[in-house]
Formats: sequence, C-alpha cells, structure tokens
Amino acid sequence: MVLNKLKFISNSVEETYNIAKKGIAPFVKKGDIVILDGELGAGKTTFVRGFVEFFGINPEYVSSPTFTLINIYKGGEIDIFHVDFYRILEGNDVFFDELIELQDNGITVIEWGKKFVDELKEYCEGNIYVLQIKKSEEFTRELTFEKYTDN
Repeated sequence: MVLNKLKFISNSVEETYNIAKKGIAPFVKKGDIVILDGELGAGKTTFVRGFVEFFGINPEYVSSPTFTLINIYKGGEIDIFHVDFYRILEGNDVFFDELIELQDNGITVIEWGKKFVDELKEYCEGNIYVLQIKKSEEFTRELTFEKYTDN
C-alpha cells in the first residue's frame, strides 16, 4: 500500500494511543522523520507513547522534551528520537546536523516542527511525514497523517 494520506478520528486518549501504535507507526521506517503539528494539549505526547510501543519501547519512558529539546528512547532494533522545537525560533538555532547523524539509528519524531519542514527536507534521507492533530471537542481529535516527501 502506498501512503499519501490517512485520516483518523479519536474520541479518547486510548484511541489516540492505539492510532499511533497500530495505524501509523507501521508505515514509518528507520531514517524517517514524523512532524507532529497541533495545539497545546492536542495529544502529541500521547501519540508518541503509542508510537514507541510499536517499536518495543516502554511507553512509560516517554515525556515531553520541551525543556530538554530531545529525549532518546532506545529500542532493540530501532531508536526513537523525540524532539521538541516549541522554543526554537529560527532554523539556524536548530541542531539539524546532529539530528541527521542520529537518523541512521532510528526515527525522529518532532513536536512543533512544521515551521522547519523545508529545512529538514534538505537533511533527511528518509521520508518526512506530517501528523496534524486537531481538537474538535474536549476528547475528540482528528488526526491527518500525510507523506510530505518521497525519498
């Protein structure tokens, strides 16, 4: 199956978690970047918890990297690099070279990374995906997962 765009509706934290684990993570491969876009409280970190579990990583290790900028979750076959660009204002502030060096060993998931997607394209040898999470009600989310590049 060729992935261009997938849409999901989640009505709970558990459903968002399972969409990440069963509906999206199977499409993502080593060297890819997944950009998470959504307002505060949309469920980005919940998504990452489900995502890492697919790769055999304990989801209890996942926390928001807002202040650390990057959390590394070691897996058996693949590592997940959980990055947060919320406080990054300009592309020249971002450590793209370091991120790309990590890409050989895993997948990078970037919260608040949409503003740098064009810069990331220059560095990424894998695919770049964008996941848009929109809150429509207190617990309801619309998730749109789309391939941004085709490498």
